[in-house]
Amino acid sequence: MTEDKERFRFGPRDRGGLFAGARAGQVAVVAVALVACVVVLRTLNGPARGPLALAVVLVAIASVSWPINGRTLEEWVPVVARFLLGAVAGGRQDAVAVHRRGDDARRAPSVFAAFEVFEIVTDSVGPIGVVHDRQHGTLTAWLALGGESFALLGEADRTHRVDTWAGVLASVARDAGSVHRLQWVERTVPDPGDALLAHLERAVAASGGHDTATFVAQRSYRELLAAECSRAFAHELYFAVSIRGPRRSPGHGTPAAALLETEVVLLDERCRRAGLEVIGVLTACGITTTLRRAFDVVPAGKPADWAWPVAVASAWTSLRTDGLWHATFWIAEWPRHEVGSDFLVPLLAGSGDRRAVSVVMAPVPPLRAVRTAEHARTSRVADAELRRQHGFALTARVRREQEAVVRREHELAEGHGAYRFSAYVTVSAPSPGDLERACRRVEQVSALAGLDLRRLYGTQAEAFCCTLPVGRGCE
Repeated sequence: MTEDKERFRFGPRDRGGLFAGARAGQVAVVAVALVACVVVLRTLNGPARGPLALAVVLVAIASVSWPINGRTLEEWVPVVARFLLGAVAGGRQDAVAVHRRGDDARRAPSVFAAFEVFEIVTDSVGPIGVVHDRQHGTLTAWLALGGESFALLGEADRTHRVDTWAGVLASVARDAGSVHRLQWVERTVPDPGDALLAHLERAVAASGGHDTATFVAQRSYRELLAAECSRAFAHELYFAVSIRGPRRSPGHGTPAAALLETEVVLLDERCRRAGLEVIGVLTACGITTTLRRAFDVVPAGKPADWAWPVAVASAWTSLRTDGLWHATFWIAEWPRHEVGSDFLVPLLAGSGDRRAVSVVMAPVPPLRAVRTAEHARTSRVADAELRRQHGFALTARVRREQEAVVRREHELAEGHGAYRFSAYVTVSAPSPGDLERACRRVEQVSALAGLDLRRLYGTQAEAFCCTLPVGRGCE
């Protein structure tokens, strides 16, 4: 008998603006263009002033309504300006890690210089590794998660897993909560096959066989591992929790460290009670090793004492860290049709490339979420009435946005938690050519999952950090 598959529907991306769906930047550009049009008509004489004034208005309208790679011209201007300023100031050139004078501590290069890894000791869960983001003033701790493949579970087990995960998220979205960000990161890294080799050694030791047939079988199996592990990837899953903290480095026993310890303990207990497999809370050494594995071509199996790349070079389309090239994408649109709980399987298991998928969630207190939903519904009704009065058609996209707002308001009334979230995908490869081929494969499998990826041109270094478990994103 076939199990009924539970379906989910994502609402469209909120495109609400200042006036009738228009953003503040669009309104400002058109307003300036109208003022310039008046100035042209009043200052110039002759037959050319009319066409010139009209051209100014048309160019302004085109710049705010004609998207290029998902952004209009007025949205591209600040991105290009920041990139050029960084290039002039030398921030986009190769940056190399340095030693501080009179101190053995090393400072990470480029954007990674804002992070610091330290450890707090607790009586409840032992030592907790912490990533301090001095730029954003956050403290982040990590939980390593495990478990069998979600894609191999039956529909009833998947539904149970989704419900328990929803319960964990709902418990965090509360009025008195101190959690700033929640983030899960699923990534693939090269697998040297150490676990399989260890399993082979244990099997050989347990069998005690030393005949010719056993020796031939062992050699054949080792050759198979050597051939396949060079193309194999191991999957890692991390769950990060971030709180607000001071911009200077906090020490053990400070209020911020105590608050982070409380949130980590609560989150660890909630995940275990929900039936999620928690491998453990990462220590400072564990965080350092995990971070380092994102920058190495072949990650070392032993613990690392330096978390960051030695050299960084940021370009318009990619980021280079030591021997790896990275390209980061933003998931601009989620599936527009109803999907099952396994809709991300093509992306998480189908590309066969080195990549990291990150979803950053910002809990919204219930009272604020209800007020925001009510305001959004009122704004949508007012915008629809304004469009009707001026003869503009109510498009299918606008109707879907209205339906999503109404559905969100009903969900909040039923007691569901509210989150703002954004998602990112980073693709990594050992050469620029391999990177572009891997990016095309990831874009193809993302399309199979119903996702719309947009490459974050000009902000690759900052975007790359959103796929590290450091609590960035969803700003």
